[in-house]
Amino acid sequence: MLRTPLFDLHSELGAHFTEFAGWEMPLRYRSSIKETLAVRNCCGLFDVSHMGRLTIGGPDSLKFLQLVATNDVDIEPGRSRYTLILNEDGGIKDDDVVFRIKEREFLMVINAGSREKIINWLTKVKEDRHFDVDLEDVTFKTVMIAVQGPRSTEFLSSLLNLPKIRRYRHKEVNYRDDRVLVSRTGYTGEDGYELIFHNADYAEEVFRKLANLGVEPSGLGARDILRLEAGMCLYGQDMNENTTPIEAQLEFVVRYDKDFIGKEALLRKKEEPPLYLRAGIRSRTRRSPRCGSKLFYEDEEVGWVTSGTFSPTVGVGIGMGYLKRGLSKPGTKIKALVSDRQIEVIVSEMPFYDTTIYGYRRRVQ
Repeated sequence: MLRTPLFDLHSELGAHFTEFAGWEMPLRYRSSIKETLAVRNCCGLFDVSHMGRLTIGGPDSLKFLQLVATNDVDIEPGRSRYTLILNEDGGIKDDDVVFRIKEREFLMVINAGSREKIINWLTKVKEDRHFDVDLEDVTFKTVMIAVQGPRSTEFLSSLLNLPKIRRYRHKEVNYRDDRVLVSRTGYTGEDGYELIFHNADYAEEVFRKLANLGVEPSGLGARDILRLEAGMCLYGQDMNENTTPIEAQLEFVVRYDKDFIGKEALLRKKEEPPLYLRAGIRSRTRRSPRCGSKLFYEDEEVGWVTSGTFSPTVGVGIGMGYLKRGLSKPGTKIKALVSDRQIEVIVSEMPFYDTTIYGYRRRVQ
């Protein structure tokens, strides 16, 4: 398995490891529940170096990205945008974030399990359509950490000369002799930052200093709970190449006023509403629906669960999955089959907790 440059530090901090997308990654340090609550209430620290990082430059870089991405990435340098990459049939190949560094220089952050697939796809599009672009996989040349939580600005500012950065914006800052890309993005539903270092030693130094200041080192277990509480999809589990943005309820990142690969197929599919739509569900107890659980309405099988867990923020089991279109309205009472026993669940809006711009409160049921 692959290891990030911070692997030895994670071992020193007492991490329990797991395999994820070919990487040996921290699952937890203390407990996933404690780490989740630390991120919601204070601040947590993640090594996300397993995420793919691809630089895209050259004269045709914008034209190229506009074709492969569903969202409009013709944005000002210093901004970033969440987008999807589709296949010719409108299925989701991956969901990614595109950062515009300069006029003709972009960075794309790719899901760990999709890195090789997306790089191969982009290379094929480049060669087939003769785009003048340069693609470079810099995943193994950089280190990426995430600092997430309502006190993330306070903690980071104690170590870096941190400028004011708005949500989905990024800036380069100096740390010693390294130029670190700092973006106000994340995968937890919280306020926070993601930092990309060129120097692995400096990344380890910052990670260690933040941990010593009281920022909670957190693993993939907490990361999965946090993203599910926020209603964020996990690629390969909540969506794949057989899922369209329509079914996944992700059309908000699809710009039909521009051309992109998969657009014609999506327009055809819009003419006939999908049978199933992605929806959130929550139980009445700590017992949670699980990935693969079947969903029932009045003894009729009406869908399936793609993600599920106990939410320490809400205090009950939560999940997401796909339901027949007419049953995906919040408030609909259904049942989930968990370990040969049906439990009552209710269709819920996502995220599962009340939010303000940068503050988070327990959802009032």
